[in-house]
Amino acid sequence: MNRSRLLATFLVALLVAGAASLFVFQKLRQSTARASSGSRVVVAARDLEIGQKLSEGDLKVVDWPGSSPTGAFSKASDIVGRAVLYPVFDGEVLLQAKLAPEGSGAGLPAVIPAGMRAVSIRVDDVVAVAGFVGPGTRVDVLLTGNPANGRAGGGDESLTKTILENVQVLAAGQKIQPDDQGRPEKVNVVTLLCNPEDAAKVTLAANEGHIQLVLRNPTDTGKVEKEAVVGRQALYGGAPPKAAPAPKPVKRAPRPEPQVAALPPAPPEPPVIMKAVIEVVRGEKVSQVEVGPAASQGGTER
Repeated sequence: MNRSRLLATFLVALLVAGAASLFVFQKLRQSTARASSGSRVVVAARDLEIGQKLSEGDLKVVDWPGSSPTGAFSKASDIVGRAVLYPVFDGEVLLQAKLAPEGSGAGLPAVIPAGMRAVSIRVDDVVAVAGFVGPGTRVDVLLTGNPANGRAGGGDESLTKTILENVQVLAAGQKIQPDDQGRPEKVNVVTLLCNPEDAAKVTLAANEGHIQLVLRNPTDTGKVEKEAVVGRQALYGGAPPKAAPAPKPVKRAPRPEPQVAALPPAPPEPPVIMKAVIEVVRGEKVSQVEVGPAASQGGTER
């Protein structure tokens, strides 16, 4: 009896072990099938620089386990001819967000986002912070000038004011690729990425006064709440001068309309006085006598 129970227990354990092994085998088989049914994505075949136009030799298609990343491509022909907006390393997956739109060309124009403008200013070693203002860095733009220049009665007080903050540098000279070692480079022109209004400010500032670039940490994206304006008086302990308020327009009284002098009334016409003629008969003589004012004293005889 005991041997029968032991045999039955052994058979039950064998069946449970077989079922568990079969279950594990099925799971491993599904995982292997899922891994083998991965996707294919396009990656860079070499390091790519900003603005570089893609060719067949710059790309390769590799197997990717599981589902492909969002924005990835499965065919190299889909992105040949498009430019790279950011540096891409060998083997990195090329995503839609890292490529310029189709037909935007290559080089600097391809890396300008829609709605933005690239504006260049002339610099020297001082303005360009000893050559450390390079592609990819971020700067503030300061303007030094005389606000009253050209105005009648304006003073000679010069002011320095921050006109733009946290502006991206697109290019230094003709170079749009940042230096891997961060080495300074002497250039004569720096190109900034601005919106249309800020581009107009930079252009006007370059003609009105002296521009200075201030290098900032790329991680420091905050803006100064209080606008910084420094004048000569602030260097010697005085407060910066306040801008004179704009003169209020003088409201002039309307001119009185010219009055026409009234003409004196016309004198009354003299009354008409009638004259009477009386015929006087004296015998054979007949005479006429006028009766009335200013009548003649004599008469007319017949």
